[in-house]
Parts: sequence; C-alpha cells; structure tokens
Amino acid sequence: MKPSKLHKLTWPLIFGGALVLMLGVSTVSADASIGWPIVFIGGVAIAAGVLLIYLRSRISDSED
Repeated sequence: MKPSKLHKLTWPLIFGGALVLMLGVSTVSADASIGWPIVFIGGVAIAAGVLLIYLRSRISDSED
C-alpha cells in the first residue's frame, strides 16, 4: 500500500474513532447495551489508525 494512501486513511480513523468513542461514552449513561458497543467500535477505529501510523513509519518512501 502506498504511503500516501495510508496517510489519507490514518487521520480519519483516529479522529472519527475519537468522535464515535465520545458518542458511545455519552450514550452509556442512557443505555449501556447500546453505548458499550459504540465505545468498542470507536476504540477499534483509533487502534487501527495508530497501527497505520506504525506501518507508515516502517515503509520506505523509495519505490523498489
């Protein structure tokens, strides 16, 4: 995968995941059975974004 494509996926995953996580945390107080899955989905999206940052750091910019 090209580094530019990773860059375009990383930040929407992190910031979108943070937004979904906050939505889930605010929903937990009203209905825990809906809130916790939303929190989980947000956490997974943030973790995927962080993983993409790591992968991007391991890819060289030069084309082979």
